[in-house]
Amino acid sequence: MGEWTHRQRMLAPEAAMRGCSNLLELGSWPQWMVGQPAMMAPSVERPEEGMILEVHRLLRGAPLVERWRVVKVREGASPPFAEVLLELEGQLRGERPAGRAFLGLHLRLTVLAEDGGGVEAAVKWAPKGLHRLLARRLRADVGNLAERWVIDLAAACDA
Repeated sequence: MGEWTHRQRMLAPEAAMRGCSNLLELGSWPQWMVGQPAMMAPSVERPEEGMILEVHRLLRGAPLVERWRVVKVREGASPPFAEVLLELEGQLRGERPAGRAFLGLHLRLTVLAEDGGGVEAAVKWAPKGLHRLLARRLRADVGNLAERWVIDLAAACDA
């Protein structure tokens, strides 16, 4: 597995507190996911380990479905934080499988509500097979994925 790629934004503690609760409330995700026109999840209010989330969005005019498995959910009170670790199960573009270049892709979403805290999206991945030749391009794509989630997490703090 490769290194973690991080993207982060510093926020005021009050805004980050709102982000903590919004990250752990699945019903609020469609409201703060700026780049996601829709999202479907099981009928539970909070992410739970082992559950599968489907994120539906448009990418270059084509529908894309990302299936994420929740690996771990953590939260704390001193200092207040919320963290969700997701693993990409697969993608479908239209009706066809897509995004098969990754051996494993983990996404860790963290919100820390204290001075100097904020939001962070960290992505860890490894290229699969011949896709290793495209590692530089894939690294840019993974950086864009982390940046998109940081923008969404920052929106969760304003929601």
